[in-house]
Amino acid sequence: MKLGLFKITIRQICLQNCRKNADSVMKNEDPEANLNRKSIRRALRRWQNSQQLGEHPLARLSIVEARRKAAGYRSTPIGYGVALRDVLRHAIKKLMPGEGPPDPFEKRWRHYLLLSEGYIGGRSPDYISVQMGIARSTYDHAHASALDALADLLRGWDQHGSPEDPDLAFLRPEKPRLPRELLLLPPKPDHPLLGRDTLLRSLKSLLLGADDRPMAALSGLPGVGKTALVIELAHDQEVRERYEDGVLWVGLGREPDLFVLLSQWAIALGLPFEEINKLERLKDRAKVIHAALAMKQMLLVIDDVWEAHEGLTFKIGGAHCAHLVTTRLPKIAREMAGEGAIELLELDENVGLRLLNHFVPEVTSTEPDEARLLVNEVGGLPLALVLMGRYLRREARSGQKRRLKTALESLRDAEERVRVSQIQSPLEQQPSLLTSEPLSLKAAMDISVQALDKASKSALGALSILPPKPNSFSEAAALVIASVSTDVLDHLVDFGLLESRVENRFTLNRSISEYAGITLKDEGAIQRFVDYFVEHVVAHQKDFPAIEIETQNIFSALNTAFERKLQVQLIAGVNAFYPYMEAVGLLDQAQEHLTRVEKAARQIYDTHGLTSTLENLGRTAQRRGDYQGAKNYYQEGLELARKHDNVKSMCALLQGLGVVAFSRGDYQEAENHYLQSLDLARTSSQREKISALLSNLGTLAFSRGEIDQAEVYFMEGIALAREVEDPHISSLLMNLGVVLARGGVLEEADIYFQESLELARAEGNRMVISFLLTNLGTLASDRGDEKQAEGYFHEALSLAREMDDRARVSHILANLGGLATTRGDHDVAEGYLQEGLDLARAIGHREYTTLLLTNLGVLARERDDLDRGESLFTEALELATEMGHRRFISIVLSNRGELYLKREDWGKAKADFEKSLEVAKEIDLKEYIGRASSGLARIAKAHGDAGEAIQVGE
Repeated sequence: MKLGLFKITIRQICLQNCRKNADSVMKNEDPEANLNRKSIRRALRRWQNSQQLGEHPLARLSIVEARRKAAGYRSTPIGYGVALRDVLRHAIKKLMPGEGPPDPFEKRWRHYLLLSEGYIGGRSPDYISVQMGIARSTYDHAHASALDALADLLRGWDQHGSPEDPDLAFLRPEKPRLPRELLLLPPKPDHPLLGRDTLLRSLKSLLLGADDRPMAALSGLPGVGKTALVIELAHDQEVRERYEDGVLWVGLGREPDLFVLLSQWAIALGLPFEEINKLERLKDRAKVIHAALAMKQMLLVIDDVWEAHEGLTFKIGGAHCAHLVTTRLPKIAREMAGEGAIELLELDENVGLRLLNHFVPEVTSTEPDEARLLVNEVGGLPLALVLMGRYLRREARSGQKRRLKTALESLRDAEERVRVSQIQSPLEQQPSLLTSEPLSLKAAMDISVQALDKASKSALGALSILPPKPNSFSEAAALVIASVSTDVLDHLVDFGLLESRVENRFTLNRSISEYAGITLKDEGAIQRFVDYFVEHVVAHQKDFPAIEIETQNIFSALNTAFERKLQVQLIAGVNAFYPYMEAVGLLDQAQEHLTRVEKAARQIYDTHGLTSTLENLGRTAQRRGDYQGAKNYYQEGLELARKHDNVKSMCALLQGLGVVAFSRGDYQEAENHYLQSLDLARTSSQREKISALLSNLGTLAFSRGEIDQAEVYFMEGIALAREVEDPHISSLLMNLGVVLARGGVLEEADIYFQESLELARAEGNRMVISFLLTNLGTLASDRGDEKQAEGYFHEALSLAREMDDRARVSHILANLGGLATTRGDHDVAEGYLQEGLDLARAIGHREYTTLLLTNLGVLARERDDLDRGESLFTEALELATEMGHRRFISIVLSNRGELYLKREDWGKAKADFEKSLEVAKEIDLKEYIGRASSGLARIAKAHGDAGEAIQVGE
C-alpha cells in the first residue's frame, strides 16, 4: 500500500488565518465570483494605481493574500494592490508560450502580448493590432480569449495551487538564495549578430585572458548594435563558464536613479534589502556590493552610459570580475576604459544585405537592387535594418505582393524609414526610452539629439545638407555652413553624432543625416552651403587635388543651386568645375550640368556665362567625337565673344574650332584657327593660352610629318609653360616625348614621358595620366618590349575604367587589339577590338568607331578573312566620309588597298591607293603618302611595269 502525499493548498492556508486588517478595508464578498473576463479587465485597467487595485474584489483572492504575506507588504489597500499586481504580472508571464523574445506575428504569442502590451505597456488596441498584423475584429476576439485564459489560470492557482508548485515559487516566504549562476541580462534577439565576428573574438580573448578585472567600453552611433554585441558576448558559453557566478546587468540611460539601480544589484546578490535601504550615500551602497563581489567571478555590464561618473559608480567588481560598458559617446568610452575603448562601426553593404535577408529573403532574392538601396539608405545601421526587416516581414506574411511592394515604396521616403517602429518586451526596453514608447530609429536618435544644446542641434541640422558618409567635408566648410564655433563641432563629435577620423575633416552617417534633415528650417544654411562650394571651386579651378577631395560636395551644391534657381552661382560653379570634370572623365555629369547652365544663362541674359558654357559644351561634344555639335557650340560662342569683345573667350573658342578641324583631318583650317587664336593670345598677353596653342600647332605639324617644326613648337611651349608655372605643362612634355619617340630618340622620349607623368600625378589630371600611360605603352612596343607595353596599356585601361571615361577605354582597347594582332594573338585581339567597338558605338564616338572598325579590318585581313575585312573597311570609310575626317579616309583606303592587293584585285587596290594618296597630299599626311605610293608601286611591279613602279615609289 502506497502512502499518499497531502498538499496543502493556498486556499486552505488562508482559511486558517484571520484577515482582520483586510476586512477593515474591503467589502465582505466572495472574490471567486469576480474571476471573470469583465472583472479582470477592470482590474487590469487600474494597473498603475495601487490604491484602486487594492480596493478591487480580486485583491481578496487567497493567492493575493499569500503573496502579500510572502513579500511582507502591509495590510492596507496599497499593500493588497501591489500584491495583486505581482500576481497578475506572474500570471500574464505564465501565458508566454516559450523562452526567447516574443514574436508578434506568431498566433501562440497572442494571449501574452495582448495583455502585457495592452495593460502593462499601456498601448492602444489599434496600435497593437497593427503591430501584430491582425484585423481589429481578430484583436477583439483574441483579447476576450486572453482574459478568459487569465481567469482560468488565476482560478486554478487560487483553488488548487500550493507554494510548493514551481510556478508559484513567488509565494514562498523564504528569502531568495543566490543561485550559482546569476543572469541579470536581456534575452538574445530573434536575429543573428552579423559582421562582428572579429570584434567578438577580440573581446572574448580579453575576457578569457589572464588579466585581472578586464575592461572594455563600446561606443558608437545610436542603433549601431553596441548592446546587441554585449548581449551576444554575455550569452557565450565560454564566457559563462569563465564567469561562473553569472552576469550583473544595469541599463543607465539619460536620467538613471543610481540608488535604485545599486539596490537592485544588491538584492540580486542576496544582500538584505533592509540593510541596503539604510545606506543613504551612493558610495556606501557601492562599497557593500563591492565587498559582496570580492571573491566572485562575474561579468558586470554597464549599458547606455551618458555620464562617466554614473558609469563608474557600477565599476565595482572584485579582482576576478570583468566590466563591459556601452555608450553612445566616444569621449565617455575613453574616460571609462582608456585603451579599452572601442568604436563600433556600421555594417558594410554585404553584411547589411545578409541581415535584411534573415527577415525577408523574398525581397533580397527578387528585388536585390531595392534591398541594396535600403541598406545604403540607412547607412548600414543594424537597428534600422532590423526594424525595416520586421516591417517588411509582417507585410510579406499577408501573402499579397501588393502590400510588400507598397511597403518597399514607403521605405524610399527618409521620414518613413526613421519612423518604422517595433513593440519591445520589458526585458528588451532600452534604458533611455519611455516604457510606453515603441522602438524606432527616430526614437533612438531623439535621445541623443534631445541631449544637445540649441547651437549643437542647429549645427547638426545645417550639416545634414552635406552629402553623408562615405563623403566627408572640411572643418572650414562645416564652420561656415553651420555658422558655429569649433567648440560646437567638438561637442557633436564627443556625442558621437559627427565623425572625424581624418584631421580637419568630418562625416555624417546617412541615417543621422536624414533624421537631422527632416527638421531643418535654416534656409540660410542652404545658401551658405551653395556659396561656400561655388567659391571653393572658382578659387581652386586649376588645383585639381583641392577640387577632388570636395567633388561630392561640389556636385551636391550645384544640384542645390539648380533646384533653388540660384542661377548666378550655378553658372559660375559649373563652368569653374568643368576643367576638372573633363580631366577625370566625368563627361556625362558635365553634359547634364552644362545643359542646365546653358538654359539658366539664356534666361538671365548672362552673355559672359553663356559664352563660357558654349565653350565647355563644345569641348564635351569634341571629347565624345561629335565634331559637328562641337563646331556649332564653338561658332555660337565665338559670335558672342566677338560681339562683346571678349578676347579671352575668342582665343579659347578659336582654339576649339582648330581642334575640331584637326580631328576631322582639315589641317589647313585647323592651322588657320590656331594661328588666329595665337595672334590674339600674344596681343592680350595670355601666356598660358600661348603655351597651349603652341602645343596644338606642334601636334598639327607632327601629324603632317613636319617633325622638326613640331619639336620647335613643343620646346617653345615648354619654355613658356615653365616660366609661368603652368600646371598643364605635362601635356607639352608628353607631346614632345611622342615626337622624339617617332624620331627614334627613345631614351630621351622616355625622360619626357616620365617627367610628364610625375607632374600629371601631382596635378591629379587623370585624363593626361591615362594618355601618358598609353604613350609609354606605345614607346615600349617600339622598343620591342611587348610585355611592358601591355602592362602600360592595362594600367591606362584600369584608370580609364575607374574614371568611367568610356571614350578613353575604347581607344585603349584599340591599342591593345592592335598589339595582339601584331604578335599574332588573333583571338585576344578580337576580344579587345570587339569590346572597344561596342563601347564606341554605345557612346556615339564616331572617330573611335572608325579606328576600331579599321583595326578589326586589319585583323580580318591577317586572318585571311578577306570578305569580312572588306566589309569592315567599307563601313569605316563610310563613317569617315560622313564625318569629313580626311586623315581617316586616307588611312582606311590605304588599308583596304592592302586587302585588295592580297586578293590580287588590282583595279580596286589601285583605286584605293590613288584616292588615299590624293587625300594624304591634301592634308600633308606624309606617312600615308608613303604607304599609298608604296602600294601603287607594288601594283605596277606586279604588272611588269618596272619604270612606273620606280617612278611611283620615288
